[in-house]
Amino acid sequence: MRPEERRQEIIVGAVVLIILVAMIIGIMWGEKYDIFSSRTYYTVRVARASGLEEGDLVTVSGVPKGVVDDFIIMEDSVDIIIGVDKDITLYSDAYAIISNQELLGSKKVEVNPGKSGKPLGESGVFRGTFAGGLEDIFETTGAISTDFQTLLGNFNKTLLLLNKAMEEDVQASLHSIHLTARMIDSLMVADIQPGLLAMKGALLKAENMVDTKREDIDTIVTNLKNASNTLNTVVEENKGKLNRSLTSLDKVGEDLAKLSKRLQDPKNSLGKLTTSDSLYQKLDSISSNINAIVIDLKLNPKKYLQHVNVNVDMFGGDK
Repeated sequence: MRPEERRQEIIVGAVVLIILVAMIIGIMWGEKYDIFSSRTYYTVRVARASGLEEGDLVTVSGVPKGVVDDFIIMEDSVDIIIGVDKDITLYSDAYAIISNQELLGSKKVEVNPGKSGKPLGESGVFRGTFAGGLEDIFETTGAISTDFQTLLGNFNKTLLLLNKAMEEDVQASLHSIHLTARMIDSLMVADIQPGLLAMKGALLKAENMVDTKREDIDTIVTNLKNASNTLNTVVEENKGKLNRSLTSLDKVGEDLAKLSKRLQDPKNSLGKLTTSDSLYQKLDSISSNINAIVIDLKLNPKKYLQHVNVNVDMFGGDK
């Protein structure tokens, strides 16, 4: 190979190599990687990253060790590209919290490196959470205030509707009560007042009668009082006789009780008379015989009168 051709090949190879190196550097620059950088890049995936900006601080266990480099917005999350100093090793169970640097200042990413012992490779992805600050509290409070105002508005509308319904019901009830009162008044005028007037008239008549017959009533009351006094006097004067009469009545009662007891005792004559069946049968038999004799006497009088000589003088003669 001639020297000119060899020189051309070297020049072409060098140009191709330079182009390849430039392409690699361009790709790495486009992907935010710096081969000469002193940081390692990781991805923190969070639901939202409100207030966080490129260049914000990244701390590891509270020590500043990196910055926020870029954001990749996903459908339901946000990937935060962070650069962490190469002397920091993150493990597979690492996690991050987005919080405030100051009370009302900018945000920062607080990284906990984890303890699993399994290192997380460069460009590794781990989860993060959003802690939120006062602005989030104000935002939430504003949303709550808006909801509360909406609730108050709805409550106010409900109260208005309730008041309207209550007013309609109360007015209807008052109208019904008014009609009922008028009906009661008409009934009192039609039925009760005549009765009251009649009772009043009867009371007036009774009062007039009492006034007219007051002397007679006083006389009757006096006579009743005198009769009561007289009766009391008679009772006091005859108390002994009344006591003896009561004693006699008690004795009569005792005698009647003894007589009743003797009548119920089948061992004595009176008891036998009242309780003996044979005596009753004998008396019944005697009564039956007497009835038979009377009947036979009526049917056959001659049988009993054939030995009797009777002379009857119908005209007052001697014989």
